[in-house]
Amino acid sequence: MKKLHKNIFWQAASDNTNLGCVIGEDGVVCIDLPQDPDEARRWRTQIAEFSDKPIRSVMFTSSDRLNSEALAVIGAPAIVHDSAFAQMPMPAEPMTMQVFEPSGMPLLRDVGATPHVTFSRTATFVLGVKQTMYIDIVHQGGYSTDASFVIPRGSGIVFSGDHVAVGQPPLLAQGHFEQWQAVLAALKKNKAVTAVVPGRGAPGKPAAAADETLDYIKTATTRVKALVRANRSRSDAAALASELVAIYMPKASRGANAKTATNLDAVYRQARAGLERIYDDLKAVAVN
Repeated sequence: MKKLHKNIFWQAASDNTNLGCVIGEDGVVCIDLPQDPDEARRWRTQIAEFSDKPIRSVMFTSSDRLNSEALAVIGAPAIVHDSAFAQMPMPAEPMTMQVFEPSGMPLLRDVGATPHVTFSRTATFVLGVKQTMYIDIVHQGGYSTDASFVIPRGSGIVFSGDHVAVGQPPLLAQGHFEQWQAVLAALKKNKAVTAVVPGRGAPGKPAAAADETLDYIKTATTRVKALVRANRSRSDAAALASELVAIYMPKASRGANAKTATNLDAVYRQARAGLERIYDDLKAVAVN
């Protein structure tokens, strides 16, 4: 677990996704979780080495990071955008205002053994009494419909989730590209942000991190558009994955001895899915 700022930490999970936590005087707030329950258990043990206070909540940058088994290991409510539960019944009751200070009325939902708190625009978790810390979760909706930023207020740090990927292609299969690019453009201009913890890859300066993702989206779209105009097939678009991974993922990360080598198949598979999604979108426009 690596310190980012005072009581704010991050850690890369075994699948290269990033986790975070904010430690306050009366508890801990986690940001995303490992998908594997055993790894979530190890993550909880790591946090316990820094604080003996309970984990009060887990803020999810998107619903595809939410695993019910891993969440059960942590034993704390999840906070996720309400579109993640769009197909679910009406929520049970409003959340109390003692813990959250939302501008979007959080709602408490009973889902299995662990409750989930949902919000529409923003919600804030408050840690501490004498030394108060505020952790904001703010809906963005670019990477996916329910994607959000988590921002420990006053730290200059943004946990961007999969809106940003560093050192490997971003996941494009469910993206809303116009909104996504607007989110990244705004992130670059936000002078209050000094560091971004991406969904995947090392934390860094906001402009550099955002530019890498923006460049991939632009390059992938341009390459696929050329194939559509030439009336090439969907499989030709997917075949671009090898080329783009070679460009956007350092060679050291793709070598036989690299720590990420075991996940390389997943990287290629995800890149192909994103390229196929772009192809389908462009093809639909061309047909219409």
